[in-house]
Amino acid sequence: RAGNGPADGATLIAPLEQRGMTGRFDRKVVFLTGAASATGIGRATALAFAREAARVAAVDVTSDDLAETVELIRATGAEAEAFQADVSDAYAVNEAVASATERFGQIDVLVSNAGIAKKKAFVELTDEEWRRTIDVNLGGAMHCARAVAPGMIARGTGRIVNLSSLMGGWWGWTEHVHYNASKAGIEGFTRGLAMELGPHGVTVNAVAPGFIWTAQSMSVEHSVGPEGLKLAVPFVPLRRIGDPEDIADVVLFLASDASRYMTGQTLLVDGGITLGDLGSVFTQPG
Repeated sequence: RAGNGPADGATLIAPLEQRGMTGRFDRKVVFLTGAASATGIGRATALAFAREAARVAAVDVTSDDLAETVELIRATGAEAEAFQADVSDAYAVNEAVASATERFGQIDVLVSNAGIAKKKAFVELTDEEWRRTIDVNLGGAMHCARAVAPGMIARGTGRIVNLSSLMGGWWGWTEHVHYNASKAGIEGFTRGLAMELGPHGVTVNAVAPGFIWTAQSMSVEHSVGPEGLKLAVPFVPLRRIGDPEDIADVVLFLASDASRYMTGQTLLVDGGITLGDLGSVFTQPG
């Protein structure tokens, strides 16, 4: 693909046999937040896990789109259940984890993907807007990890993968100071939690996506919008905007045994845009 437009997340990932893969997550239980959006990283990741034989507890604050995600997962032959919860609400998260554990028996993998981004100039930013962004993006990851950690510790194994951002530890983002802070917090949280849970056999890592074709990125009101994404293409060495599936594959790597000796790391998946090779825009075909 040229990467100049969003893909159909329901069909982009080929069946296992076509990808040369086996069910490396066979019967593993994945608790994944932010799973509802049709063009989101969460749904793409849920489907990727499903196609590798995982059982998926799909979590989101929105029920209608979440039901569609679960239907798509079940269409692959995998087990899935929807759990509605606002990750900023610790009680709701605890209830969702308890229900998922009752349904599936345990939680092997946590993917904290739920997040929000709202454009607002810093001098106009209210305390409520600041708190809401921090509570969802950073607090949500904490609530989920705290809820699943005891079970992982008891079993002596587990995988936690948090979603950060290019705007967390690499770039600042005008009129998104609250988002920058929340995603930078994710990376610090990931390192600290990795130290604490490592002795119990639990790894904690993060993924920092660059520009990706998602509903959030395509929002003109709160992000760069479709035209902004297209304008960024010449600055990306791989000459395309990422698809949600590009991030999903990295999440699965961090959740798999292939990353067994990695913890406390944040993997930047940005097509190389942070390399800063801006001169190539004028000297090479783009």
